[in-house]
Amino acid sequence: MTERLYYHDSYLQTFNAQVVSQSEDGLRIVLDRTAFYPTSGGQPHDLGALNGIPVLDVIDRDATIEHLLAQPLACREVTGQIDWPRRLSHMQQHTAQHLLSAVLQEEFGLQTVSFHLGTEESTVDVEPPNAESLSAMETRANQVLRLNKATHVSFEDASTAQGLRKKSDRDGLLRIVSIEGLDRSACGGTHVARTGEIGLILLGKTEKIRKALRIYFYAGDRAFAYLRKQLSDLRQAESQARDKLADSEKSRQKLAAELASLRGAQRYASGQRRWVESVNDIGEAERAEANAFLNGQGTTVLLYSPSTGAILIGAEPSTGIDCAQLLKQAASQRNGRGGGSPKLAQGNLGPNLDANTLALDLSL
Repeated sequence: MTERLYYHDSYLQTFNAQVVSQSEDGLRIVLDRTAFYPTSGGQPHDLGALNGIPVLDVIDRDATIEHLLAQPLACREVTGQIDWPRRLSHMQQHTAQHLLSAVLQEEFGLQTVSFHLGTEESTVDVEPPNAESLSAMETRANQVLRLNKATHVSFEDASTAQGLRKKSDRDGLLRIVSIEGLDRSACGGTHVARTGEIGLILLGKTEKIRKALRIYFYAGDRAFAYLRKQLSDLRQAESQARDKLADSEKSRQKLAAELASLRGAQRYASGQRRWVESVNDIGEAERAEANAFLNGQGTTVLLYSPSTGAILIGAEPSTGIDCAQLLKQAASQRNGRGGGSPKLAQGNLGPNLDANTLALDLSL
């Protein structure tokens, strides 16, 4: 028989052992003792190395445990090294499942019928499938987690073992994993010493599987990785949304400018040559319309905002008007400011003036 070191110490990361048998190609070996957990009970096998050779699979052969290696092993004495991050993650997930299943049964009346520990997420299937609020389940599970209850391993005869959450169908000696004051379950898996080491339990999506409800969950480092990814995805979505809004705003501004240009061209096409108007403000749309209007021969424009004092004056070159000079004169008379080119000038003369009066004063 292979001595299963993980039965007594889930934290054991290195060990020494003797090879008791191996396949002809040297790729499959059985040791007298091992800390490598084989795939069983919903928990995947450990990874690691024997004498530096990667262990690809660990298989439970009832009394013995077989290790599948990446290359042949020639010597009889080996040192094993467990892939600790993977082992710790499995310990966190498996203890979280025991805690979660106990809470679901005791407080929500949901019996766990199966468990699967995946590479990124784990699941428990519960009956009946009419589960209550996942948020309430998650909150309660984490409240119990933070009590930092101790876990214990004991070996008891199946005929006398009492208080198991789920009756075992095995005879003989049972390995029982207990969470202090919460749960007793027959289990051969690896577990953390206290529930606080799980860190966090997150419940994910659910789906109906035959007569059961499948609940996806994340525990420990996986839960934090899941939250980090959710946060990263959220930030990326926000960034993309901002980019889309910025693109939309640019498109809106471009369209507004194009429409304003069309309005300016239509003014000229309608026969208008002089455009004097009081406006709420002078922005990109007003400038675009004025520029388009001033493309017509002999045109002049004066736009003024009584509320802000902003002013725009323009004249098509054939008129011989120097708009920058006109605005400079007007600004000096009214303690204003402004500048521009002979064709188009812009500034501020102060509020509460009259556009038509200004046009007359400037001879526009």
